[in-house]
Amino acid sequence: MENVAVSRIMTRDLITIFPMETVGRAASLMAEFRIGSLPVLEGEKLVGIITSRDIRGVAPDLPVVEVMTKNVITVPSNCSLWDAKEKMERHKIERLVVVDGGSCVGIVTKLALYWELGKHIDSLTGLMRAEYLQRKAYELVQQGKEIAVIFLDIDNFGEIDKKLGHVVGDAILKKVAHVFKRMVEKKLDYLCRYAGDEFAVVTERNFEEASKLAWDMVLALEREKWEYDVEITASAGLAGGRRRAVRRENRISHSVADLINMASLASTAAKKRGDKVVVAESHSLKAHN
Repeated sequence: MENVAVSRIMTRDLITIFPMETVGRAASLMAEFRIGSLPVLEGEKLVGIITSRDIRGVAPDLPVVEVMTKNVITVPSNCSLWDAKEKMERHKIERLVVVDGGSCVGIVTKLALYWELGKHIDSLTGLMRAEYLQRKAYELVQQGKEIAVIFLDIDNFGEIDKKLGHVVGDAILKKVAHVFKRMVEKKLDYLCRYAGDEFAVVTERNFEEASKLAWDMVLALEREKWEYDVEITASAGLAGGRRRAVRRENRISHSVADLINMASLASTAAKKRGDKVVVAESHSLKAHN
């Protein structure tokens, strides 16, 4: 599975400084290259970072080592964009230093990160897109966690869209997303707009709790008050994964894809049968021959 990683957006041509160089020198470098921070290196080892905020009002002849931040928050170059975002927000910082094998190889700014993340957010609903769900499922399996996938398909949406028009159809999809957002729990359930009128959740809940969530999400749409004299319902499919052991990356990717596909097929079965939720058989997240 392709890793949408910070290596895609990091600045590689780093301007660095040594610990015993002066604050004045740091200020000059930042001004010359129009940057807001400098990794501080001792040889090739990262020992700190100094930012424009650190040097405000500081005597220019002071050595960098006296004002730099020593406990630098770093990520590897294969860190996913979403993990980088979570780390930035948790530590309330504006940039991350990228380190591979003990060497400083790049820097990621909050601006660059959020710009790139914007490409993976559905502009209509504000939800993440399908690749986020796929990546999150992969990461959870890689961490040894059992997961479940809920796939939700709005019933007869094509007919509603044709009858009322795309503007109304878009408004309905936005409201569906809002209803689903109310149902999921942060850091436990990961919701996305998968495609068109399809939504999906990967969750760390156990299978019984995931099944309850699927039912709750479907019933929430039925209870919601809708404009334009329409009733909005959805069919849901649920598939759970039992992980056996650590596997190679490509095999985990295949297993995750199978799990998402099983949930999708279960939602199609629910629609055909007129059921609200169809539960697929549990799937072993194991190697494929």
